[in-house]
Amino acid sequence: MFKYSKFIIITAAVLLLFTSAITAQDDFFQSEDSNNNLRFGNDYIVIVVNQNNNAQGRFAVETTGGAPARDNDDNKALIYGRPTPWTSYTTIWINDEKYVFGGETQRRAGKNAKYGEVIQEPTIEDNQLITKTRFDNLIVEQILSIVKSSTTGLADTAQIQYRVINEGETEEKIGLRIMLDTMLGANDGAPFRLGEDTIASDKLYYDKQLDNFWLSFDSISNPQVTSQGTFIGPDVSTPDRVYFSDWGSMADGVWDFDFNPGQEFVRKGEYEIDSAMAMYWVPEVIEAGDSKTYISKYGLGGITIVPGLLSLGVTSPAEVIFDNNNQSFPVVAYLENTSDIEARNVEINLELPDGFEADEKSRSLGNMESGGIAQITWNVRPDNISSLPDQMTYRVVVDADNTDSNEVERRVKFVGPPVLDANITLMENVEVIDGQLEPNPFRVQARLSNSGESSLYGVKAELILPPGLLAASSEKLSKHLGMLDSGENINVNWAIEALRVDGTMPFAVKVSGINDYEKTIVEEIELPRLEPLIYLRETPGREDENYLSVDIVAANIGEAEKIEFDFNYNSEKLLLTHVSRGELFVGDNNLLPFNRPTRTENGTLFFEQELPFNRGNGTIATVHFKKKESDAGEIYLDDLSLLNSMSEEIEISLRNILKEETE
Repeated sequence: MFKYSKFIIITAAVLLLFTSAITAQDDFFQSEDSNNNLRFGNDYIVIVVNQNNNAQGRFAVETTGGAPARDNDDNKALIYGRPTPWTSYTTIWINDEKYVFGGETQRRAGKNAKYGEVIQEPTIEDNQLITKTRFDNLIVEQILSIVKSSTTGLADTAQIQYRVINEGETEEKIGLRIMLDTMLGANDGAPFRLGEDTIASDKLYYDKQLDNFWLSFDSISNPQVTSQGTFIGPDVSTPDRVYFSDWGSMADGVWDFDFNPGQEFVRKGEYEIDSAMAMYWVPEVIEAGDSKTYISKYGLGGITIVPGLLSLGVTSPAEVIFDNNNQSFPVVAYLENTSDIEARNVEINLELPDGFEADEKSRSLGNMESGGIAQITWNVRPDNISSLPDQMTYRVVVDADNTDSNEVERRVKFVGPPVLDANITLMENVEVIDGQLEPNPFRVQARLSNSGESSLYGVKAELILPPGLLAASSEKLSKHLGMLDSGENINVNWAIEALRVDGTMPFAVKVSGINDYEKTIVEEIELPRLEPLIYLRETPGREDENYLSVDIVAANIGEAEKIEFDFNYNSEKLLLTHVSRGELFVGDNNLLPFNRPTRTENGTLFFEQELPFNRGNGTIATVHFKKKESDAGEIYLDDLSLLNSMSEEIEISLRNILKEETE
């Protein structure tokens, strides 16, 4: 047998290189159409979101220019949604009750279901289409964006993200279903192709049975539109189970639905073929104040096709990340006998470069009837993931006894996993003023950086604090950041309050992402030391110029058990009226023991006081005077003694701010 025309093979290879060389489009557009839909797209696809009260927040996906190498897939539907999206919807399972995301509808898809309250209508923020719905203490965010496809390497795929935030004070049990009314242009019933399965009737897959992605197309030799959904990868959350069925059954069943394995995709109650699929994430507990993110992808699929008597299409990820969770990548070949005769003894072979291996690289497919289609999947694995090349090229070759041979080459690039680090710093100068940290609360910033070769998705940063530090009022220690690209830096800020702590403090930032990514970075931050201090101040708010009140204030004396000192004033200028206990000796609705000072001589009060346990900051006492003269003279403390429980002296600073300067 002779090889198929070199010209066609070279042309296909050039086409693949051309397609791979086109970079993702950053030139997004946004608009509103005549049906009040919000549209966000680029040169490849557009996401369409319903802004009307009926089914508000539901979305569809369409092509704009489609695949660059084809002109027959422009302006085609990938998810049904004309004139307004309503047939696809998402269900949230909340403590055994089922609710539909977004606005209510009286149409078939989700009719008479339970709904929440839309608290943010569809809005475009930072190149994302965001809609929010409240279900009592739960906030559910729908975040739609355009990202790269795993097989084309182009920004031709919709990322479908749901973030569930528990704002209540108790745990909630949450599950999710995303139902998509898939469509290929005008074809509403094209079969799904998963691994080596062609799915044209009701079928269920559990997570362990799923392949990385599924494709849908109408023909290998002349495909009109090729769509792709992703189940497994570094940028998606693998569903626990996936159903393929007819749209009518899924539209009627908000969570459970009329599922009949092996039944053709005939729309329930009608006579037309209408395929759909639903991804389920089983219910799990979300703690109070915590959240969970679910991410899926759907858009255009990338198949390298060489037509011929045996038309051959091959797909695989454009980029592969090898890590502890991923040790191989799939290669899927689609073969169609487009000749008018039966192809006899068909064989297909996967040719790999050195350093890579796969099971059953050579497959015998037997005889293929005219129009027959076969699907073959290999899982390719490297011999050593620690010494990978930057890329590799593999070849798939098909032969038969009575037809021309055919072959396809495709290239795979290898990139490293995300590598995250954080630098944690104070955002402002924290000082000690009157024995206290100022400002307090103060701000802390973590600068997160990704020096790896790939992005991290569903990023959440949580600040972990040592004892004595807590989040300021209305501050949340966990913050959602979305995606952290390779080479990107993000600053995350928190307001923190210190409770009588100082010195070197360990701060930790735990960064997590989808697929159980987690890394904790710990750094130390120096807070000024809080030394024991006694100082005097004129009582604030006193307006009568004939009277004077002086507070004796303590700071950071929590380890002390007893204090003694002399309070001195000029008795010729001031008349002592009374001494009142300070806030250190006032408990919760009760007064703590307080010794009145004794007058040892005219102009001197002697304080001898047992201190309340673990109360280190506040006023010890306030001394009240009536002025005899406008000039109050000097007021100061001396003979200060501070003792701990072992009757040992504690070093303490004394600041007499009301003492007049003397020569």
